[in-house]
Amino acid sequence: MLESFFADFGLEHVLVLFMLAISVLMLAITFERSARFAWVRVSVLRARKVIDAARTSDLGAARAACDSIQQPVRTVFVAGLDRALGTVKGDPARAMARETKRIGGTLKDRTWMLATSGALMPFVGLFGTVIGVMGSFQAIGESGQGGFAVVSVGLSQALIATAVGIAVALEAVFLFNVLQAFSTSLSRDLSMLVDELVELIEHHTQRGN
Repeated sequence: MLESFFADFGLEHVLVLFMLAISVLMLAITFERSARFAWVRVSVLRARKVIDAARTSDLGAARAACDSIQQPVRTVFVAGLDRALGTVKGDPARAMARETKRIGGTLKDRTWMLATSGALMPFVGLFGTVIGVMGSFQAIGESGQGGFAVVSVGLSQALIATAVGIAVALEAVFLFNVLQAFSTSLSRDLSMLVDELVELIEHHTQRGN
């Protein structure tokens, strides 16, 4: 069926190739985002050393422990501790909250493409089917040949576009939900560490006064 579908190249065939290209693009985005999430996850795990240093020692030791954290997570804790130590002016809690939001935004980069594809691909496939059906009926009218056997061949080929559109949409929705779940989990774990560090900074500040 696929061989006969691509035998006569038309707009519906272009749409199918476009949807297949989108499918490959979504896989590439998922791979890139997964690698990014893994990098951030390792950084979040290492950030526990900063919390342990602030809990058992002082803020200076916690600031030194930041050197073992990769970017962009390192920026979050450096922003708070530099302000807590007085090397940078500002409020530690607000600075860390701001940097945490910035990381949360970067984690969702390009995931909107998956959400958009999941919403649009069924309609692209349906459009390809409509074009294919119109072309089939036009060919039947020009040739003067009809009957169920002739019509069914054209319809079955045209419906391939709808099937591809639905399949690509399902792929997009699944990958989008997976990436959203990982992004939410990372943001939550980072926020919990930031909240704990804010608490420790306030403790050290009160004890110093």
